[in-house]
Amino acid sequence: MKASGLAVIERLSKVRWPVWLKGLASAGITSTDPYVRRRQMVVNVSALVGIADNLFHTIQNLTYAFHELMPLSIYGIIMICLFAATSRLHRFGDNVAAIYFVMVIATGNTFVVWSLGLESGTQAYFALGGAAFIFFGVGHWRLFAGCFCLALVLLVSAYVFAPDVGPVMPHDLAFRKQLAAQVMVNVLIISSVLIVYALTALHRAEAALAAEHERAETLIETIMPRAIADRLKNAPETRIADRHDAVTVLFADLVGFTPAARNLQPDEVVGFLDGLFRDFDHLVEEFGVEKIKTIGDAYMVVGGLNGPPHEAAVAVGHLALKMMSVIHSSEPLSGVHLNLRIGIHTGPAIAGVIGKRRFSYDVWGDAVNVASRMESHSVAGEIQVTDAFRSMAGSNFYFQERGAVEIKGVGKMQTAFLKGVKHG
Repeated sequence: MKASGLAVIERLSKVRWPVWLKGLASAGITSTDPYVRRRQMVVNVSALVGIADNLFHTIQNLTYAFHELMPLSIYGIIMICLFAATSRLHRFGDNVAAIYFVMVIATGNTFVVWSLGLESGTQAYFALGGAAFIFFGVGHWRLFAGCFCLALVLLVSAYVFAPDVGPVMPHDLAFRKQLAAQVMVNVLIISSVLIVYALTALHRAEAALAAEHERAETLIETIMPRAIADRLKNAPETRIADRHDAVTVLFADLVGFTPAARNLQPDEVVGFLDGLFRDFDHLVEEFGVEKIKTIGDAYMVVGGLNGPPHEAAVAVGHLALKMMSVIHSSEPLSGVHLNLRIGIHTGPAIAGVIGKRRFSYDVWGDAVNVASRMESHSVAGEIQVTDAFRSMAGSNFYFQERGAVEIKGVGKMQTAFLKGVKHG
């Protein structure tokens, strides 16, 4: 039952109204705020309903008892004119037309109640005072409270002071019964429409909120590891900072990219990098490691944030070899076949989330610094690794010794080039 009700509301929320009706509903609205426009459109539609209702009753009164009901017929014509002027007042303020509309209804219905008496049932329209909330919204609750109190005072006053039978056609009981029945039907219809409108608006808001929530979660999961994203979502105010004894860090840099891209159009440069890095992203996902960031034409990956350090180091080694295969098979940029220079190191690091609005997940420490130096001191087309990486994953690969290399800020280090995978 609940599911079928939601389905109905969802279908109603997707209804496309005729262009002419949208035009009438938008008449006189100058605000660009979508929330204000929706409220003002509700006021316009309510005024149109008021025009139609008064037109119907005026015709009914003229044909039922032309002379006796002339006061109510004149009243109906005046109300039609007043309702028709509602949309012209939006330009004077966000809530001017709504306040005007409420006061016209309050004054007009008071006149009808005292003209026909309580037996006409027209005092029931005061019970719709709560509908003013839709005109003003949560942000203007004082205006709504004022309208609600006005409706309450008029309703109570009518029952206390208004006559049972008013001065207009006092002896026609059948007319009053007929009018009372019409009032009850109108109140039922208006209440039902308001409920459907409120539920439809709620459904739209919930759907929009769910979509935004899903987009936000997807975005978080694309810029940081899933485990970190889950921690961030579950405890957004908690600082995320983790120490890792052994992670394997990879830095890769495109050799020759800057001169090759110098004379290209921006979309060509971005298109090339986007295609290449997308291929790298697929490999990162395939090997179960984490892409941390791109820095210009450089690409940084870390393995070992979760899981055994040995398996992570092996995965990073396989990734590096695959990345070399990708760049060798890629299309040339501006007629130049680019190459990669890669550095890998295994060591301790600290990882965490920094920032507030544009937060990011990053890694710091010796592992990062040394891996960066391995890349910058490497050779185009080679994957330079440290002894620490070889100790962790060396049994799975074969290497070419490079010997001691002077590393800026570190000193001499024994390094090697990762050449391939050991089979069998």
